[in-house]
Order: sequence, then structure tokens, then C-alpha cells
Amino acid sequence: MPSRGPSDLDLERLTSLATARDDVAPVVLRVQADLFAAARRRDDAEAVAFAELAVALLPRVDADTAAHVARRVAALPETPLSVAASLAACGGEAGRLVAALSPHAGALVRDPALDSPLATLARARRADLSPPEIERLAALADPAIDRALADNPRAILQGRVRDALVARARTEVRLAEALLARSDLEPEDAAALYPHAEPARRAAILARLAATPRPTGAATVLPRPPLDVAAALVGAAERSDRAAFGSQLALALGLDSVPDWRFDEPARHDLLAFALLAAGLSEEAAIRIFLTLDPRIARSVETVFGLVARLRATPRSVAARLVSCVYDVTLASHRRGARHVPVLASDERRRAAPAKSGALSFVDRAARRERG
Repeated sequence: MPSRGPSDLDLERLTSLATARDDVAPVVLRVQADLFAAARRRDDAEAVAFAELAVALLPRVDADTAAHVARRVAALPETPLSVAASLAACGGEAGRLVAALSPHAGALVRDPALDSPLATLARARRADLSPPEIERLAALADPAIDRALADNPRAILQGRVRDALVARARTEVRLAEALLARSDLEPEDAAALYPHAEPARRAAILARLAATPRPTGAATVLPRPPLDVAAALVGAAERSDRAAFGSQLALALGLDSVPDWRFDEPARHDLLAFALLAAGLSEEAAIRIFLTLDPRIARSVETVFGLVARLRATPRSVAARLVSCVYDVTLASHRRGARHVPVLASDERRRAAPAKSGALSFVDRAARRERG
């Protein structure tokens, strides 16, 4: 026959003994937690009796004993709320275990005892987070909590929570990587994090944008810019005047303000090609810009060829959506004095074998010199 635990009277006597002798309390509590956890059945009477002992002794025991009790009983559905609250009040490892394992963690979410960094982090990793609790955790704007939520595949990230995390991920690489690894990230949100994506994921982002309908209000294909705007872009690039170039590019895209382009950063080289493509510049003009705007781009034949490949392989509509998402801007669909060119026509011309312009011939010659 299975062994039976002590009777209610026995537990009362043990509680009295343990409260009178601090050196006995840890042993009594550890043993009773082990017995409660090992029991095949835990009825209400046994749970109440254990709760009375645990609540009385937990404030008197050391942190190691509290952690031992939490490891044994925190996850049990029969463990009373009063025991979970007392363990949480112990803080430290006991509090973290309650936050991570206890079915009562949701009821204790406003308990100051669960506000320690470890306990909060443990809650963010739980599989049973409710939408209100996810929102409360995201509102903390703590980088570790943000990453735990992003890494938690069972956490439903939507609405304001998703928007806040994506916004913070624009400047937080590890958070961006965690969000990009999620299967439920919307195409526009993934596109916003394009600068932090590795090459294979970048290709997947472009493919998803091409395969999904454009959301209402999202970037559309722009008319070609007037000749003077295109000439001003090329001229600013040839002078290496990044400020003037950035302003002219914003004008070409119909933006009200100038984004922080940062094309000089390797992770954003692609965005230069996409922005020029979205603005409707010719391939020759774009290549001239690649070769003059920034020496870190111009001196790498591999980089220049990669950007040219982006120009030829990416539809303008996809480039426009990507630029809009990364820089969180709305591209204007109409500009005074702009000339409309059909999308299909531009794509066909871009995919056709290019003419040997001066700029392209320069790139070809550079490539041949590298090959020796």
C-alpha cells in the first residue's frame, strides 16, 4: 500500500514545532513539500493542510529551502494560490520558478513580489501568456523581455505589441533577428527589418512582398522623376555631397522629410539600389551613383555588381514597398511634372540585355582587372 502523509493534527504539531525552532523549519518544509509532490492524489483537505504549513514557514526559511519547495510544488495544479503567493514573496529563484511554472502566475501578475527582473523574464517565456499580460510585458520596453517575447513561439504578438516590438527592433539587432525568425511575422513587418536580415532571409522577404497584395495605403509605383531631379541626384553623387543627395532622393520619392538614409553602412547598401529603383531612375544613372556616391561602395566591384543585380531582379513595386517599410515613410504616388512610365515596360527594359553605357563599361573593365 502507498504510504500516507501525516494527518491534519500531525501537520499542526509539525507547524508548531517548526515555528518555535527556526533550525527545524527548513527540514520540515522540505520534507512536506517532497511528500506533497510525491502523492498520487492530492485532495482539497491535504492541499489546505499543506498550505497552512507552507504559508507559516516560508517567511522563516532560507532562499535555498524556498527554491527547493518551489521546484517541487510550483507547477502542480493542486498547489494552492496562497502557497504560490508565499513562494513569490520569497523572491529570488523561488519567485522566478513561480513566474515560470505556476498555474497561478496570471493571478499574481500584479504582485510586487513578481516584479523582479528574473521573475518577469520567466513570465515572458511562458507558453500560456494571455494577450493582456503580453501587452503589459511589452510596455516595460526592456530589451531582455522584448527578446523573450519574440523568442516565445506561443506568445501572440499583434496590434500595438507587434508595432512596438518592430519599432524597437529597427535599432536592436538581436530583437530584429528574433522577430525575423518567427513564422507569424507579416511581410511588411519583416520588410521593416530588412537591414538586419542575413542574405537568405532577405531573399525570402523580397519574395513574400512580391507574392502578397499591397496593403491599403502602402507604397505604389511612382512616375519617373523629371530630368532635372535625376540630374541633381547624379550630380550630388559625383560631388560626394551626401546631404544634397539625400534631399534630392527624398524629393524624387515624394517624401515630406529626409529619412536617415545611411547608405554608407554595408547592411544598407541594398537600400540605395531599391530607393533609386523606386524613384524610377534609369539603370545608367543608378550605376553612376553607385560608382561615385560613396567610396566604400564604388571600390568594391562585387558590391556594385550586386546592386546592379538588385536593380534588374526586383520589381519597382517591391522596391517601393521595401523602402517605405524600412524608413517608415509613405511614398507619394503623384508628383507635379513627373512622367509616367508603365510598370511592365520598365521591368521588361530592365530585364533586357543592357546597352554598354559608359558607366556599365567602367564596371565591366574593373571586373576584368580583378580577374587578372
